Amino acid sequence: MKTKAWLLLLAACTTAGLPNAALSADLTALDLNLPSLGTVAGSELSPNDERALGAQIMTQVRSDPTYMTDPETSEYLNRLGYQLVSRANTYTYQFFFFPIRDSSLNAFALPGGYIAVHTGTIIAAKNESELAGVVGHEIGHVSQRHIARMIEGQKSNMAITIGSLLLAILAARAGGSSGGHAAAAVAMGSQAALIQSHLNYSQDAEREADRIGLQTLYNAGFDPKGMESFFERLHSSNRFYESAAPAYLSTHPLTVERMSDMENRTRQLPGRIHRDSLDFRLIQVRLEVLQETRHDGWFKVQKEFNRRLQTATGSEIPILHYGLSVVAQQLHQSEDALKHARAAMQAGNSAILVRNLTRTEYDVATNKADKQKALDRAKKALDRFPLSTMIAENYVDLLYAEGRHKDLIHFLRNNETLSSDSANYHGLLARSYEKLNQRSLQYFHTGEMYALLGSTEAAVYQLSLAQKASDGDFYTMSQIDARLRELRNQLLIEKLKDRN
Repeated sequence: MKTKAWLLLLAACTTAGLPNAALSADLTALDLNLPSLGTVAGSELSPNDERALGAQIMTQVRSDPTYMTDPETSEYLNRLGYQLVSRANTYTYQFFFFPIRDSSLNAFALPGGYIAVHTGTIIAAKNESELAGVVGHEIGHVSQRHIARMIEGQKSNMAITIGSLLLAILAARAGGSSGGHAAAAVAMGSQAALIQSHLNYSQDAEREADRIGLQTLYNAGFDPKGMESFFERLHSSNRFYESAAPAYLSTHPLTVERMSDMENRTRQLPGRIHRDSLDFRLIQVRLEVLQETRHDGWFKVQKEFNRRLQTATGSEIPILHYGLSVVAQQLHQSEDALKHARAAMQAGNSAILVRNLTRTEYDVATNKADKQKALDRAKKALDRFPLSTMIAENYVDLLYAEGRHKDLIHFLRNNETLSSDSANYHGLLARSYEKLNQRSLQYFHTGEMYALLGSTEAAVYQLSLAQKASDGDFYTMSQIDARLRELRNQLLIEKLKDRN
């Protein structure tokens, strides 16, 4: 989704349940006297270079089996993330927030505005302000260009620093204390001077990210105590269970000074009550299911949800029904999935619930008429949630399942919710052109998908196949030829940069 669309979506959301006038007054009064170290990230590594570096690293992250492409979780994280970004003092980046399937408590920022959140962190958050505090902290790292400053501070060892950065991220992905310590060791490098400079920089960067994150959290309408309470739990875990400390503490070391500084700044702010969104609670139960990858794990979660349901009250009942619907889908229990999906609709108005219901209705449908009804409901959902990428992709998926590839292509080319700047947009087009046996367009859109994912060489290969297939009209083939020349030049520049 385009940034503009995300901001429009945010404008439609309530901000922490506060009247606009009250929020404006709070924003005017807020002054945390923050230092600004970001300007020292000077001219050597431009924001565009930083974004390109992040895109290259993301090609590695996306190939990791723990990288999640779940539409519901991705849309929620990006909506939460942009609610914070819209109130943050940053304008350099187009942010992208994504989930990592890992039960450990961790989150990390990559160059250029890519921010990962472990599923364990989302599940462990006691309220939405705690999760927003973690995300706000990572936004602080990005807005202050901490990674760029680290790289620029080691100009004489730039290749080592960038390589160490990637290795550190992969090592941190191991989770737990040992993985985190391995990440720290790799990131520090082998030279004593380099180790010391990284240690000092890390402490300064963490303090600055705390302060920026806290201001962003408050400005966006969340309870600032959310950040304090989450980090306090991490701090207690480290103090009493040091051998099994959360991975977040290894990549974001907490100190007594940091905790004291955060508590002092929180006390300066007026109290605020933030009401958790329905989607936050739905995503938590969803991830309890998707964090598991085996049948025995899903059966265990199913048993736990049924146990909770026996004593649940109020809105917790339909939320647990949603969780039971998700786990039933994983276990291929279609009838149970539909039963729980219908019960979950009592929770309220949510695109997540609507998508779940239309999908389960389609899966249970046994004849053409029932499948068409489910497809019609999915299309009506587009009017209810016109800015939801998840709802648009759901409709596209059902069109694909029905073999209506011409309708699918027409929808994609005429609907602005799924941006043509999205890799997924081109992937969806490619698979339908393949079914229609239009090879040039299939390879063309596959190539565009790879280009947007930062893999120029793979994109050139796909565009070469598109050129050889030569089954498009004159306009299509001219477009392919021009794009192939552009990508070949880009690949040449990239290889020259690598040699230098």
